[in-house]
Amino acid sequence: MLHSLTIKNLLLIEFVELEFRKGLNTLTGETGVGKSVLLDCLGFVLGWNNRSDLLRQGAQVGEVIAEFSIKSDSKLSLILEKSGITITDTIIVRRNINSTDGRKRSFVNDKSISLDLLKSISKNLVELQGQNDNQSLLNEHSHANFLDTYADLDDRLIEMQKCWRTMQQAKKDHETALANYHLVKSDKDYLEQSMQEILNFDVQLDEEVDLDQKRRNIKAIEKSKEKFDKIAKLISSEQIEHNLSDVIKLLETIRPNIGDDVNLSISALDRTLNEFTHAQEEVLKLLNSQNFDINELENTEERLFKLRALGRKYNVATDQLLTLVQKMGKKLEMLDYNKENIKELDSVETKARQLYQELAEEVSHRRVKSAGALDILVMAELKYLKMADCVFKTEIEPQKSGPRGIDKIVFKAITNRGGKLDKLQAISSGGEMSRFLLALKVCLTKKDQGITMIFDEIDRGIGGSTADAVGRRLSLLSDRSQVIVVTHSPQVAAHGNYQWKVEKSLSDNNLPISTITELDQQERLNEIARMLSGQEISAEALAAAKMLLG
Repeated sequence: MLHSLTIKNLLLIEFVELEFRKGLNTLTGETGVGKSVLLDCLGFVLGWNNRSDLLRQGAQVGEVIAEFSIKSDSKLSLILEKSGITITDTIIVRRNINSTDGRKRSFVNDKSISLDLLKSISKNLVELQGQNDNQSLLNEHSHANFLDTYADLDDRLIEMQKCWRTMQQAKKDHETALANYHLVKSDKDYLEQSMQEILNFDVQLDEEVDLDQKRRNIKAIEKSKEKFDKIAKLISSEQIEHNLSDVIKLLETIRPNIGDDVNLSISALDRTLNEFTHAQEEVLKLLNSQNFDINELENTEERLFKLRALGRKYNVATDQLLTLVQKMGKKLEMLDYNKENIKELDSVETKARQLYQELAEEVSHRRVKSAGALDILVMAELKYLKMADCVFKTEIEPQKSGPRGIDKIVFKAITNRGGKLDKLQAISSGGEMSRFLLALKVCLTKKDQGITMIFDEIDRGIGGSTADAVGRRLSLLSDRSQVIVVTHSPQVAAHGNYQWKVEKSLSDNNLPISTITELDQQERLNEIARMLSGQEISAEALAAAKMLLG
């Protein structure tokens, strides 16, 4: 239940503090004074209204604070507990907006929370029926919501929707796995042949680089072959060795004539002869190692050509051929995995489908069972709302399976005696739609749920005794839940336990400003008289107002 509401610097409101009580709370005032502004502010603090133009002109910060009482065993308590918010019998929701950056911040019991969490909390605090919400009855999707609420199917619907999502995901995964399996299976022969071709070629790591370098080396040897031959011829010449030996012999023949001085020359020539022999051996060894083999060149070039052709065939660089083989192998391995995975996914989908069908049939059965009872209750309520001749019927038709089941729910009615049963949206006026909505709300609110129900001009399009009947049913509804009503109807206002008047004036800085004042008994009398007669309150209007107030 909403206990208090404080609004600072939002829209037409500079500062307002309101205290609400259990029962029927009514808000009245002339058209355009800002009654709906109050609901906009309430929508802001609850996270439903995220407009960027809420901040009052010239203000730096705008804020709304709402205090509610809650039940300890409610769904809301569980939400608060899971969110780490301290739980008491009171919850204070606070939300502000800053002019500097337009940032909006939300708090519950002084703990900063996200907008999503705020919305989750809010729907367990307040139920708002706006001026256009009776139009929800024009949308057949909402008919299922009404019936499911009456049948108390929330838990089953959550379970069924979860099962539907599981089934749809399993179906998607199954189809994807099956498609991948058939894709790989169709390429199985190609993959196996390709792998075998690459493996038979026995590709080595960095082989293209090595073969190319080897080919270059062989060609370089080929180009130097003529020079190698000449070097071999020169180094192999016996003339050099023969000449050195002859010189040593001649020096030895003249030794007796010139003495020992010749010994140094002979020793040097001996060393030269020995080193030449060694050098000759090394050069020949080098030449032998550089022998040119035409067959080796041809084999190298052929291997290189085939390697590059293999890379082009599979559209990869030659150094990626081994990686390609690994990938192909993994694809083939996936065939067996996918085959088993397909079986598992098929099993998951089948089980989810079976469970979904069971839940959908159970929900459908409970809907059929509840529909007749709801029809009786709604028609009973409509009698109180001056629609005694109305026939209301909930029709349930089969439809394609979906997250909400296998049923299409359609509200139909006969609004005039002798009329034909047809959809609500085809035969109902705006005033009738409002009464249908109110009747449903009365029927669906079975006990004190701790939720504040707000109606914004639910009495539009009706007046007189019909408006009085609407007021009476709103009063009855307020016995089960706190009800706040924005109304232009004096009959509805008169049934309120408490009444506030909304007025608009100009502030000191010449800006429009709305004020909201709780009325005492005399002020209520005058306000209802004004609503009956206009700005000038007549004696007749006062007398009528007294009668309305009882």
